[in-house]
Amino acid sequence: MSLVEAGMALASEIDIDVLLQRIADIARDVIEADYGAVGVLGDQGQLARFVYSGIDEELAKRIGDLPTGRGVLGALIEEGQPLRLHEISDHPRSFGFPPNHPPMHTFLGVPIIVRDQVYGRLYLTQKRGAVDFTKDDERLALALAAQAGVAIENARLYVEVRSRGEELAILEERDRISKELHDGVIQAIYSVGLSLQGTVGTLGPEHELAAQRINDVITQLDYVVRDVRSYIFQLQPHLVQEKGLAAAVEELSRDFEVNTMGSVTIDIPAEAVAQLDAPMQGHVIQVVREVLSNISRHAQANEVYVGLTMLPDELVLTIEDDGIGFDIGSVRLGHGLRNLDERASLLDGTIAIEPRSPRGTRHLLTIPWKGSLT
Repeated sequence: MSLVEAGMALASEIDIDVLLQRIADIARDVIEADYGAVGVLGDQGQLARFVYSGIDEELAKRIGDLPTGRGVLGALIEEGQPLRLHEISDHPRSFGFPPNHPPMHTFLGVPIIVRDQVYGRLYLTQKRGAVDFTKDDERLALALAAQAGVAIENARLYVEVRSRGEELAILEERDRISKELHDGVIQAIYSVGLSLQGTVGTLGPEHELAAQRINDVITQLDYVVRDVRSYIFQLQPHLVQEKGLAAAVEELSRDFEVNTMGSVTIDIPAEAVAQLDAPMQGHVIQVVREVLSNISRHAQANEVYVGLTMLPDELVLTIEDDGIGFDIGSVRLGHGLRNLDERASLLDGTIAIEPRSPRGTRHLLTIPWKGSLT
């Protein structure tokens, strides 16, 4: 997962509990560490909460109580600066580990800042495939912590505004952010891409390898632009309320067609949409966004179908493509597919992914409902 993808994944979450876990999981993935954690500070500066990643529940039970902020973690809390260690036990504040705790040697910790205040700390241990965490790892952790701080503030703002019944304020702020992303970030990425394309044109045959690498970077920038466009759409949940689910799907489909030169057929009858309230429609559109993003990246599809069908006791959203397909088992734990499972759960439904004959992939989101067709 790239830093841009990580930022979008964090910014899309508004549940603080889920968000803290995602921060720990994504940091461990991006910086390639065996273990990660987020420590949240209490009113008196103590470690009031500790969310970990890389340790399963059974091992966590054997370890016992969570850290309280003494030792090396306490030193990081007090000093408020990034900390990298080759060997945790060599630090003067180290108290060692409790019984059943996995071995941990290398260490990287950085602060998470929210509204110019230290909200907590991001901890990583056991750098994979290297002797130590590097300065570049530290810079990456600081960038990720900054994104985490924005995501935490966004989640806080959402809860605060919603509790006061003032959703308009947060929607306006999201509109502002989405406009800045579109007018600023996307244009900047396009500019870099054009500059790189110009550079490729100046290279002679003897620089074929360098030209290929630059072209690979240009391709990645195209993916980033698609991701940012999807994120912009995600920042505007009111579009579903104002235009309706079918119109929101059409907007996503237009972006898909522009980016892939493929075509999308939509079959979403109004009577089916009427069975879904606004929050449910919001979850459905995020499923469509996630699936279309995956198809545009990986499927090499020419045609896509998006349909919503009413059955006697359930609604079924079908998204299928004529692409190259993929080994579903080998990617089941990917972040994108995990997001689909979470969205389906929020709808009390299920998501199934299966091969499509003669080629391609079919996604089926099944949502229970209490209506009647008789």
